[in-house]
Amino acid sequence: MAMQQQNCSLRRVARALDHPVATLGRWLGPARDKTPQTRSRPVSADAVLRQKIRSLCEERRHEKYGHRRIRALLRRRFGLTINRKTVARIMREQGLAQPKLRFKPGRPRHVERMRPDAPNRGWQIDMTSFVLSDLSPLYLIVVIDCFSRKIVGWTLDRRCRAGEWVSALRQALEAQGIVNKEQAARLTLRSDNGAQPCSKRFVEFLAQAGVRGQYTGYNAPDDNAYVERVIRTIKEEEIWPNSYDTWAEAHEAIDHYVHWYNEQRIHSAIDYRTPCEVEAAHLSLKAA
Repeated sequence: MAMQQQNCSLRRVARALDHPVATLGRWLGPARDKTPQTRSRPVSADAVLRQKIRSLCEERRHEKYGHRRIRALLRRRFGLTINRKTVARIMREQGLAQPKLRFKPGRPRHVERMRPDAPNRGWQIDMTSFVLSDLSPLYLIVVIDCFSRKIVGWTLDRRCRAGEWVSALRQALEAQGIVNKEQAARLTLRSDNGAQPCSKRFVEFLAQAGVRGQYTGYNAPDDNAYVERVIRTIKEEEIWPNSYDTWAEAHEAIDHYVHWYNEQRIHSAIDYRTPCEVEAAHLSLKAA
């Protein structure tokens, strides 16, 4: 080689060309053998082992077993301790491996954001929990009107069953003067996919009241963003700064806060007006 004839080291050439030494060595060195090398696998090539694995996989109760369970059966029945990847490879080569289960949600990932054009057209309901000073839990369920941002109904209880959700919705309907199916015909109530809003009792109450129920998408809390945000506001402004000793004390405090929220708290999303002002303005415009 010219470099050897000139008695020049590889490192000096690399420094002169400003290239890594390893790169020059790869360029100037002998060509690599690119023939794929087959690895010797004496264990997985054992015909007896392969037959035992096949016999286990073909048993009636084992047809859906994966390689981990088959490996455990090899150890239990035959006293064989085989590497997990070896068992998986043998099953795959013999067509005994099971396909991965990929569960797809049965409902859409997201649903359209609620954009009601009037009060009592789109409501959202959700719950949160907090503890008293003795660490006993309380559950707050809130119903909000997405047009005016008004808290139209709520309940606070020591338990969180479908009955408490029904009570919060019933209170909201009565407070808004929705007493029959005709008045509720254009109202949609959105909730998450929890046990209470999906329960038979809650769904039956929606049908009796004439309210159209709607669920959020799969793992999509943003679909219920209005009520999620108002719950956060209640926690930040009322629950977290205070401590309550009894249910009655907590109930009275939240009742005062809800009245203040609806009647006095300005909201940036509704042009810094209060929910009651937005609702009243729409009703007066409609009457005119």
